[in-house]
Amino acid sequence: MIKIETHCHTRNSSRCASAFPNSLIEEYKEKGYGGAVLTNHLCYNYFSAYEGKTERQKIEFYISLIRQFEKACKENHFRCFYGAEILVKTPDNAYREFILVGFNKSFLRANKPLFYYTQEELFEIAEKHGFYLYQTHPQRGTIVFGNPKYMHGAESFNGHVNHQNNNAKAKEYIVEKGLKMMSGTDYHDAYQPITGGIYIPENIKTNKQLAKYLRENQPKLIEAVELYEKFLRK
Repeated sequence: MIKIETHCHTRNSSRCASAFPNSLIEEYKEKGYGGAVLTNHLCYNYFSAYEGKTERQKIEFYISLIRQFEKACKENHFRCFYGAEILVKTPDNAYREFILVGFNKSFLRANKPLFYYTQEELFEIAEKHGFYLYQTHPQRGTIVFGNPKYMHGAESFNGHVNHQNNNAKAKEYIVEKGLKMMSGTDYHDAYQPITGGIYIPENIKTNKQLAKYLRENQPKLIEAVELYEKFLRK
């Protein structure tokens, strides 16, 4: 089994992320991780600031960030996966984000930007293509859970130390609803405490394989609770 990060961001993907791919990989390798899932934001307010005039051009910019990460991973012998953290449309205008894992670059090019879809529509896409959809930091601040019928799992542990994520409360709800539990650092910046992730088998090497494994298994979680609480901004 190898340790991988499931929730991390790199610079130029959003105003809140400043990490360079190479420095991110270096930090994770020092902590014994063998790979990471790049989950740069796909939401309208960040997307509108991307390079390019058209949505197609902006999608290509988003893909260019994936390519940068892929290149850095190859150079550093670090396993590369990618997904997208999507701010979904909701009837009540609530703030909810989901990570979609399993797609490839052609999928991004062939579809409208993912933030145009509702949670139910994203789940239908995931079911059709064998992707994996889960909610991130579902109890952070005023954020509430989405419809459990239309997700495979949710973060029972989000380790971003700049946020009170109420992980115990999130885990309780996830268990009650019979969803898969996920854990991620929600890494944005260099030297941010690395607190989350999962273990996966050595033979998982592609996005498609990762999505299939997550759909069929409850992964063993990495949850550095004491480290998270030590550095948590109260």
